Amino acid sequence: MAGENKSQLFESARQAEQRGNREGRELWDRYAHHRERLTAAVLALAPERAGRLCLLGAGNANDYDLPRIAERFDEIHLVDIDPAALARATGRQPAPVRSKLRSHAPIDLSGLYLQLDAGRGKLPDRETLVDNGTRDILGRLPGGFDLVVSGCVMSQISWSLARVTGDDAELQAGLEQAMVNVHLRTLLSLARPGGPALLAADLVSSDTYPVDEIAEGTDLRALVKTLAEARMTYAVSNPDLLHKVLRRDKQLRALCATTEMGDPWLWTGSHDRTYLVYPLVLRRRP
Repeated sequence: MAGENKSQLFESARQAEQRGNREGRELWDRYAHHRERLTAAVLALAPERAGRLCLLGAGNANDYDLPRIAERFDEIHLVDIDPAALARATGRQPAPVRSKLRSHAPIDLSGLYLQLDAGRGKLPDRETLVDNGTRDILGRLPGGFDLVVSGCVMSQISWSLARVTGDDAELQAGLEQAMVNVHLRTLLSLARPGGPALLAADLVSSDTYPVDEIAEGTDLRALVKTLAEARMTYAVSNPDLLHKVLRRDKQLRALCATTEMGDPWLWTGSHDRTYLVYPLVLRRRP
């Protein structure tokens, strides 16, 4: 990374996400089951009316039924590194829904790329990376949301980081760990005191585990537990890792009151990959 020009890594990540969002923009129907489950999880945490919602990594918004969500929220803030994807998501909504949408892009939700660009290969210590990354993201967004949602974002960021680090597994692991801290701090810091944050995480795909062959009626909660314990998951999505980070990070301990896992689900997305997704509700301390 030493030879990269300023902002080159950020721009590379932005372009990669743009390509992925362009590939997924016509997959609305394929997202139907995932969209139904994630929308239901959002609505279960919504205030009765007039709430403020923040959707991190919203992209094309194929993951959400925005008209249904708009019935419960007066403001819906869409955050992504790809402005074009948010423009597409906003443009296809009816006027009453569009009036409630607020777009924030391009924002690097890893909190790392601009630091990597500025450092020209010489990285600060991990705590400084996390502090600076979180501060940068929070400085670009409003706060005090009634609900903050991360829709399968961390795995996408980890794949982008893998492109940056190449064969350097140690560097990749270090950056992924820093990103997880940044993301959890961001989720909880954006929520109002006492408010919820919803982390939807794709645990594994059919590329590495045959979730596409799982029999109907399989206990998906038990499968999540088994895969997590065996470390057969995307590292950044492993609930055991997330709970460890929540315990060890002083700021997160001060922010997070409770966590609760909801019922997982399966869905088949782009490239015919089937994913096992679970929702984790974090509650900010009053």
